[in-house]
Amino acid sequence: MQKQDQEVNENKWLQSYKNIHKKIYDVSMVKPVPSEWAEKNIILPGGVSRFTGRFSYDLTPYAREVINTLSAAHPARTVAIMKGAQIGFTQGLIMPGMAYIISQDPAPILFLAGNKDLAQTSIVERFEPLLHSSGLQELIRPNVVRAKNQRTGDTSSSKEYAGGRLTVEGTQNVDKFRQISVRYIFADDFEAAPKSDKEEGSIRKLFETRATSYGNTAKIYFISTPKVKQSSNIEPVYLLGDQRHWYWSCPCCGEDITPTWSIELENGERAGIVWKLDENNMLIPESVKYRCEHCLGYFEEKEKYNLNLAGKWKPTAKPKISNYYSYYINSICAPPGFLSWVQLVEEWLEACPPNGIVNKPMLQAFMNVKLGLTWEEKGETLRVNELMKNTRNYSVGVVPDETSINDGNGDIALLTLAVDLGGIMNREVNDVRLDWEVKAHSKNGQTYSVEHGSIGTFKRKRQQSKKEFEQEGSRVKWTYDFNVQNSVWPELENLMRRDWYCESGKKIKVGLTIVDTGHFTELAMKFINSFDDLIITGVKGKTDPNFRSLNKDTAFIKRSSNVANLYTLEVNQIKDIVAENMKLREGDHGEQPEGFMNFPMPSDGLYTMRSYFSHFESERRTEDIKNDEVVGFKWEKIHSDVVNHFWDVHIYNFSAKEIFMDMLRRSDPKLKDVTWSDYCELVL
Repeated sequence: MQKQDQEVNENKWLQSYKNIHKKIYDVSMVKPVPSEWAEKNIILPGGVSRFTGRFSYDLTPYAREVINTLSAAHPARTVAIMKGAQIGFTQGLIMPGMAYIISQDPAPILFLAGNKDLAQTSIVERFEPLLHSSGLQELIRPNVVRAKNQRTGDTSSSKEYAGGRLTVEGTQNVDKFRQISVRYIFADDFEAAPKSDKEEGSIRKLFETRATSYGNTAKIYFISTPKVKQSSNIEPVYLLGDQRHWYWSCPCCGEDITPTWSIELENGERAGIVWKLDENNMLIPESVKYRCEHCLGYFEEKEKYNLNLAGKWKPTAKPKISNYYSYYINSICAPPGFLSWVQLVEEWLEACPPNGIVNKPMLQAFMNVKLGLTWEEKGETLRVNELMKNTRNYSVGVVPDETSINDGNGDIALLTLAVDLGGIMNREVNDVRLDWEVKAHSKNGQTYSVEHGSIGTFKRKRQQSKKEFEQEGSRVKWTYDFNVQNSVWPELENLMRRDWYCESGKKIKVGLTIVDTGHFTELAMKFINSFDDLIITGVKGKTDPNFRSLNKDTAFIKRSSNVANLYTLEVNQIKDIVAENMKLREGDHGEQPEGFMNFPMPSDGLYTMRSYFSHFESERRTEDIKNDEVVGFKWEKIHSDVVNHFWDVHIYNFSAKEIFMDMLRRSDPKLKDVTWSDYCELVL
């Protein structure tokens, strides 16, 4: 009986405990809806947003559903957002989201931007003012100095609060947060992360592993505008989810439409963003409208505010992973006052002008940044027949200054000489050939090939013909040795010092010579460093992931920090640019876009067009694959026996102009900001 009473008492105690725990648990889990909490508690200070005061999702209603995935009650565990620019997710998701977590559901947070400086700037200039204006700064522990003078508590890279810490880092710096464990991750600019991780393989897995210890309570957000399809980080994670699109209800017919730049209709017409041009091919701003693909009706941008307010997210695919939500939205939906449709059309016309000369870097930027779509790079080979369309009626060996002026390109501002070294030098063989080309650079950025040639000849790798075999014994063999018979260097010096005659009768000299140092480095550098009265430098090709292309506003040339008179070139990026320039065509009135390349017509047997341009066909652009993953693109020979010397020379000459300007800027502090236009004004 006593035992029974004991059991009854224990059961009563257990039930009482459960009741108390249930009340506590229920209270702890009843959290406000994140979007409602943000609108009630967040005050936007001046300087953080053009819209100050009480925060509202009326401008960015599409962000409301996304921030609500932060709720513990929401099933989402991973959220991917592939988007256009100026959509408002930083202000509508990341900043209020982190404030919500710190205030309502405190736990460790990892916030990442493209690099640590950008991440810290976002914290200092956007998040900290928001905390102060919203009365939430008191939740952050004060800044203190601990061992080794390390500041903790409230800094630009770390904020401590009851229940956790906000860690701030760069998306690229995976080694910096490899060991940490957090419940929430906001990976802004996820595209900037490495394409893979050497220890954990998948970069997505690396991020997800940081939250493993929190199980199903963890929330991970991948946010980014995309870049190149084959090497994108954000598109693959977006495709893993349910691929939600933002939909409007057409004000003309009521059908659901997802804002799209261009939709080809069966009758050959277009829907999406449409516009008209005047007789001068200038945009008529008031003509910019959206055309529905269902009813073919038109509506104006002023209706976008109400369309967004009534908009909704709709999944377009079955997620490949459970509890995986993904969202896509472009800049057509940007809030009023952020980015107008007229601005979008203007950017499009700049990239794709009516004359049909497409600016590929600008088009790629538009697709990535404004439309939030990846850019698909394709392997390609330059074709002789296409290249020969750029031949012009000017003479080989003469600088076409008058032709350039008549073309509307301005006078010739610079002459460059590029040199490629080839052949074999060892104990058994001393047999080399030096290939060269002189290029004229016009004031407006077009180029004219003046003359090209070779010093020396070397035996081809292919099977010799009978005639070649018979002549082999009498063939003159050249060398890169100095002060010996048949050395190529005196011949090259003659080219460097030569007077080049212009069509106008004036004379001009080579302004810069660049010499390939990739294979015969010591001998080439000895020659380069022997001149005090001529401008000459060495170049060496390099494939470096830290290089970026011209359209990303970073250099594709680098001056050597430890070797005088030497530049390294990111040859794959340069070949990309040159290949695109080769495709440029004259406008309707003969105008040539910047970067257009002109070549002389063959005459007097000086060269054969097909044999010259065949060098340009020797390489093709292919995917660069490492560990079964596309990490970029590279140019490589179509097979080992083809010759590519004049293609290489062409690449060096393109670089020569950029190297010349770099040298000019370094020559005098007063010239550090000098532009090509500035230089042309000085010399012409």
